[in-house]
Amino acid sequence: MGGKGGMLALLALAPIIGIVVVVVVLFTIITGAGDDDQAAAATCGAAGTVSGTAVSVQKGTLPAKVGPYSGDQVKNAAAIISIGKERGLTRHAQQTALMAAMTESTLNNLSGGDRDSAGLFQMRPSMGWGTLAQVTDIDYAINLFYERLVKVPGWDSMAPGEAAQAVEGSAFPDAYATKSAYAVEMLNALSGVTVSTISQTTEGATCTAGASAGAASGGVGNTALAPGEQKATGPHADKINQVIGFAKEQLGEDYVLGGAGPNVWDCSGLTKVAYAQIGINIDAGHSATTQWRNGVARGQMHPLSEAQPGDLIFWGGNDAWHVGISLGGDMMIAAPKPGDVVKIQKVWGTPNDQVWRPVDGL
Repeated sequence: MGGKGGMLALLALAPIIGIVVVVVVLFTIITGAGDDDQAAAATCGAAGTVSGTAVSVQKGTLPAKVGPYSGDQVKNAAAIISIGKERGLTRHAQQTALMAAMTESTLNNLSGGDRDSAGLFQMRPSMGWGTLAQVTDIDYAINLFYERLVKVPGWDSMAPGEAAQAVEGSAFPDAYATKSAYAVEMLNALSGVTVSTISQTTEGATCTAGASAGAASGGVGNTALAPGEQKATGPHADKINQVIGFAKEQLGEDYVLGGAGPNVWDCSGLTKVAYAQIGINIDAGHSATTQWRNGVARGQMHPLSEAQPGDLIFWGGNDAWHVGISLGGDMMIAAPKPGDVVKIQKVWGTPNDQVWRPVDGL
């Protein structure tokens, strides 16, 4: 970020003066996970801790080495590409993000850097990019980079290096372009690989400190019944209250396509993170379509007419494009659409004739 000349200079001089850069790896790798793998479900550490991101390989095989990059560097590159695809962004955007991370951190999730810079993109907490725990959480950092990128006027017509500089504001603006060939090589090498990431910081996408701390720490968040809402019953009522309580804590927060917290959400991001609070991974990626198909595959579907609080309601058939959390009866909580906010509303239109009850798996 701005004023990070010292960090780039240090990396450039390292081979000459023999400086060994110690890289602190801040995420847990979970391999071989499928849609039913609960190991990828997010957990929350102590407030303010840096506990990284769970990374799960969902499709394909990660190569041992791509160009000069290997191991965790390749995994981080795969996360950048996969999140870009989940957000519906082009190869141009993915190349831009790869070039930025290659330049800033050599694709390592660094615990520090020039002044207070940290993480894959060397984001600075003092410059408003988030807390240290957030900028060193790769799920948070990658999503935030893309959010800032698409807000740059004309970014998609810029050269990738120019677009990266527009986001990063580096003292070495020409450095990004030198990674263009490496980024293209990485995109080609990982074209058949998909990974998922779930934040594991209390200040990242999975757990929200402050108002939502009750849900994140095993409490039930906001338990006040809204008008028309029904009370959860049955053996998993406490778990369902946790899910709904977490979702209610996000009321009024903006809808942003691809958002999965901490302050912006889309429909599947809200449902995914809400269920992560009770250890259920409903979606290894981030998609209403995937969530619907996972529910069907797990055999946990119920008639819409029997919807209970906590059930997931879908629209769009087998290619579902929207999802919300039932509050019982004809009420639900959801992140509806661009320009709107997370809110409680009546079930509208013609939803699918079945709902998913993820607590059936407990």
